[in-house]
Amino acid sequence: MRTCDVAIVGGGIAGLAAAWRAHQLGLSCVLFEAARVVGGKMRSERKDGYLIEHGPNSFLGSATALWRLVEDTGMAGQVLSARKPAWRYVYRDRQARRLPLDPVSLLGGDYLSASGKLRLLCEPLVPGGATSTDTAWQFAERRVGREAARYLMTPFVSGVYAGDVHQLGARDAFPKLWNWERAGGSATLGALLSPPESTDPEVADLPQRRGMFSFRDGLGALPQAIAGALPADCVRTGTPIAALEPRVDGWLLSPHPTLAVDKAAVLARHVVVALPNHPAADLLAPIAPQVSRALAQVQTVRVAVVHVGGPDPDAVAPRGFGVLIPPGEGQRALGILFPSSVFDDRAPAGHCLHTGFFGGACDPEAVDLPDDVLADLVVSARGSAFADAARLPNPTMVHVIRWRQAIPQYVVGHRARMATARHDLSAQWPNLALAGSHLDGVSVADSASSGARAVDALVTGQRAGEVHA
Repeated sequence: MRTCDVAIVGGGIAGLAAAWRAHQLGLSCVLFEAARVVGGKMRSERKDGYLIEHGPNSFLGSATALWRLVEDTGMAGQVLSARKPAWRYVYRDRQARRLPLDPVSLLGGDYLSASGKLRLLCEPLVPGGATSTDTAWQFAERRVGREAARYLMTPFVSGVYAGDVHQLGARDAFPKLWNWERAGGSATLGALLSPPESTDPEVADLPQRRGMFSFRDGLGALPQAIAGALPADCVRTGTPIAALEPRVDGWLLSPHPTLAVDKAAVLARHVVVALPNHPAADLLAPIAPQVSRALAQVQTVRVAVVHVGGPDPDAVAPRGFGVLIPPGEGQRALGILFPSSVFDDRAPAGHCLHTGFFGGACDPEAVDLPDDVLADLVVSARGSAFADAARLPNPTMVHVIRWRQAIPQYVVGHRARMATARHDLSAQWPNLALAGSHLDGVSVADSASSGARAVDALVTGQRAGEVHA
């Protein structure tokens, strides 16, 4: 039987970041992934000359946790910056309307009415009133008014969480905005008065970057690079874990007796469970039932990712990042991204690639629509939003990815419940930790950070125990 310092269950970006952190600290580790490839939803593939992203498609320049991984794994030379123009749109009254890029352009455009813009600009004058039970809608309506809440906050919630603006918690889903109002009386004043964020010494040597980024071969290249940079015997794909059992000297991890490629058990001193919340709940049920129930109760939404590609002989495809579509505007798509406009080599020369998103909290049945119907809905919404795009020929490539448990929903009280679950788990099993997008944020960077922090917490706890003894 193999032994190791740290075992990680789950090979998404959270689990890979945990494995990398353990490797950095000189700890032996084994990572178990049920699928034949690592990365979870962070996967990329090429089809007919198009680059298809299964899940996330870019990351921010401020995502320091990812930049550290990029540097450490030799991926810096593969980074792509988003092209300009960096236009973003919101769909309103059967038309895409360009959103402002900076405070100076707030007064321009037709994304809001004149009265809506005036109300938006009055945000610093509105008294603060943040409470822990605020929904995202209540927060936005109070701060910027009903019109801006509908056409700015609501589609933003759809774009990030595929969620319901009336259910997500302001403090839970958008803690920075909520804290700014809490501290400064308004989001604007709070942002201006808030002290600069402390610089993590682990990333102090990295340059400050702005904008959106990806890789030449898509975002899925990073998980592959991390796995490739780990010791050869560290990553075990195609190996789901059936049981996690406490032992005097650690944890016994038993692969599934029939589904696992490698059925050899592993004895680990520490374990990081970096699975999505529902599989994590199943694994922890026999040893931590209260924590298991908390994880099982986290709501997730279903999402269909619909890629349509085809020729663009007259160069009429819309440019920019994409268009967000609020509910109630006569379209079923949550939004459409324009990957071939944003990054190089996403489509063959003279072609365009667009990606629509369907389902989420407000329209889960859309995920089950046939591929051709979903593709037609993307084309219809695109043509309605952009008059010139209606002249594009029919797509010659359609690729649909359906996620049945796509994005955790940070409803009111979510973070407090997750904090309690982690505290309870640590109190009962100090050598067991959680990581994943259901804990500290749904972005790729948040997930990666949760993995690294889980390992740090285990190591710190171990050392503290040694000193105390």
